[in-house]
Amino acid sequence: MRSQKIKIRNVETDKSKLVRTLRVKPTPLLFFILFCGIGIIFFVPYLIILGIGLVMAAGFALIVLPDRILCEFTKDYLVLYNHPNRDDCTLVYWEDIVSWQYEYHGACDQLVLILVDGSTERQDVYSKRVLKKYLDMYAPGKEIKTTRMRKR
Repeated sequence: MRSQKIKIRNVETDKSKLVRTLRVKPTPLLFFILFCGIGIIFFVPYLIILGIGLVMAAGFALIVLPDRILCEFTKDYLVLYNHPNRDDCTLVYWEDIVSWQYEYHGACDQLVLILVDGSTERQDVYSKRVLKKYLDMYAPGKEIKTTRMRKR
């Protein structure tokens, strides 16, 4: 098994191999909301309160809330940045993944990777859509379907 825990400074920095980076903050969506709010303020004067609210919420999220990288996808491996020590990360090669599962939780969801040696890697994530696309592309047929339970 080639997957291992390494220091972030030892991760290959060749950006041409990087396919996608998942971050905590949805920055493009926040900028879209910010510009929509500005547009509402200037072009729809009877909704000025809504525009100011959108600008304030998006500005607060962009300026004050923290942002960090959750994971990076390349053609050869996946890098998970979910360690208590912020200097560490896990390099997971696609061939080392036996199965993966997306688990729904109240605070934030988790991606669970089961590796060849029997170990389990857990990553906090916030959206299944992008994860599923790339995991199906590079680790096809390895998803364990999760059923959501309804509270009655």
